[in-house]
Amino acid sequence: MNQYFVIVSFELYEGQLENWKKLSKEIDIGMAEADGFISRDSGIDKDNKVYCLVKWQNKANQEAFMKELETSGDAEEVMKRFGSIANMATNQRQEIEIF
Repeated sequence: MNQYFVIVSFELYEGQLENWKKLSKEIDIGMAEADGFISRDSGIDKDNKVYCLVKWQNKANQEAFMKELETSGDAEEVMKRFGSIANMATNQRQEIEIF
């Protein structure tokens, strides 16, 4: 199995950068113990669009994490917080298998 990247991008609502940074740190902590997790980096461009690049050992690890996240008791609350910070209509996701 090959390494796997997930790239997520979205626009922040006006004045939400500091709230995003706080939530992003919490997400980092939550992902750190996931099986197959390698790294997660975030950045922002001049148009206030955030990009998150998450690297996994393989697609199976990423899918297992997402399944676990979706069934956890915290998922709804985290998505609610995320939706108050980020414009979900601009949310885009790309998955890339490294060869």
